Amino acid sequence: MPLQQMLYREAYRMLCDRFEAEDAVQNLYLRLWKHKQQLASVVAIDAYCRKLLKNICIDRWRAIRLRDEQSFDEEDIATVNAPPDIEHKETAEFIEHFLAGLPELHRRVMQMSMHGTANEEIAELTGLSEVNVRVIISRLRKRFREIYFK
Repeated sequence: MPLQQMLYREAYRMLCDRFEAEDAVQNLYLRLWKHKQQLASVVAIDAYCRKLLKNICIDRWRAIRLRDEQSFDEEDIATVNAPPDIEHKETAEFIEHFLAGLPELHRRVMQMSMHGTANEEIAELTGLSEVNVRVIISRLRKRFREIYFK
């Protein structure tokens, strides 16, 4: 319980949803309770909890993403082809402006990532290592968030 606030903040940071974060922390506590006999051998309980929470959040994020992809039906396709409203148009323009200011290699990596290309495939196409591709994408997303949500 002393780690509850820190764990909730971590889960919220990863999932960006209050209810999902609460569920993730609750799920963590259930896992800890199931394996309470093995916890005596854990040296750094806070690090252990953070690692478990990270794995739980990744699982939840994947489940949410899969659920969203499966709910994509014919009605959604019509919505995608509809003309964008003002907010979406402004966002698209901002993204285009952001990408235009990037070096060519970073722009290509980010565009491929935005179109759903796997990191391994991006690495193959650009000649970069997979780790380098992940770092570039992560840093560009962080910079985008800093600028866009300023």
